[in-house]
Amino acid sequence: MHRRLLPLLICLLLLISSCATMATPPQKASSLLLSQIDLRRLQIASPTPERLQQMKLMGINVDNLDIQRIFLYLAQPITPAQTQELQGIGITLYLDSWIPPTDEHQEGFLVADMPVDKLDQLAARDYVLRLDSAEKAAKPL
Repeated sequence: MHRRLLPLLICLLLLISSCATMATPPQKASSLLLSQIDLRRLQIASPTPERLQQMKLMGINVDNLDIQRIFLYLAQPITPAQTQELQGIGITLYLDSWIPPTDEHQEGFLVADMPVDKLDQLAARDYVLRLDSAEKAAKPL
């Protein structure tokens, strides 16, 4: 039992310490997104079958660990200049997924694929309001 807990505790400590050192403004990136990116980075640096299984259970796409699917929240539809800027840093935007702001929700969003090493650059854009994971395990109610 203790042999199983030790690797999990080590992973948890690494996750906590890496979250504390990330430069991403916490108000833009959700805790779920930060956790998933940290798991990806850990798996890339030190792969384990247990972590890979944990990622699958969380709904994380493990086919390409370098890419994270995200929801990109914006106040207004993305402009052609912003699209070009984001594509220039390696963000793949799914422009047909745009959901505009409504009276109840002041932010619109679209789906994008982001290289995990581009989180800080994406969060630094002033037109980006929030970032969240689009990789979540769906469970029937």
